[in-house]
Amino acid sequence: MPNSHRRRNSVSMGVGMGVEKEIQDLKTENQVLRNNLAKLKTEIEKLKADDEDVSELGENITVSENEEIQIRNSSFNLKTLIRNADAVAKSEMENIRMSRLAQEPAAFYAYMSNNEPNPSLHHAIIFDVVKTNVGGGYNEFSGVFTAPSSGIFVFTWTIYTGSHGLTKFHIFVNHDVFDATFGETNGNSDDYDSDSGSMVVSLNAHDHVYMRSAMACSTNIISSSDHARTTFAGWKIMTL
Repeated sequence: MPNSHRRRNSVSMGVGMGVEKEIQDLKTENQVLRNNLAKLKTEIEKLKADDEDVSELGENITVSENEEIQIRNSSFNLKTLIRNADAVAKSEMENIRMSRLAQEPAAFYAYMSNNEPNPSLHHAIIFDVVKTNVGGGYNEFSGVFTAPSSGIFVFTWTIYTGSHGLTKFHIFVNHDVFDATFGETNGNSDDYDSDSGSMVVSLNAHDHVYMRSAMACSTNIISSSDHARTTFAGWKIMTL
């Protein structure tokens, strides 16, 4: 965790502990006052029952009223302190949330400019027309996205499969298969299949994300302005 996060957490913990102690002290004081008030009320009831002197009764009632005022003030202070503690907690949570949002933005969107006929096994899928490339992480020549900074990323893709065949592709994070997509068409010459997917992944700076064919495909990847685009996109949503 960055030093700034540790400092914020330390401050937040210190504030929280101090507030919790004050709340506990007020609760204790409040309970003591309530206990005293209950005792005084019991004494007053006894005095009423015994028909004691009115002035003495009035004196006891005055004490009871003072105790009630103290209790009301204590309750008000307790509620105020709790509200202030809630406000501090919410503020700290918002500061942490904002600090974790993507401070170094990264986003890309690209598509294939032409059909890809029957990709062979382990064939690199290159989305060569780049429409968005914030942060410069996507390479239209290799088809590889390189994370410019660490964080949580979302990736999404859509691949159109041509008629009479199968396609299958793996989505890699570095050298590991993270996800896969599969297409199958068995109809006439106008039969196409659209397969889409998405994934959320934690990346370190300079990690790579890319797509490769997972089989010798028996039909084409379709991507053209006449039919539909085969696309690949990704963006950073949070900094770690």
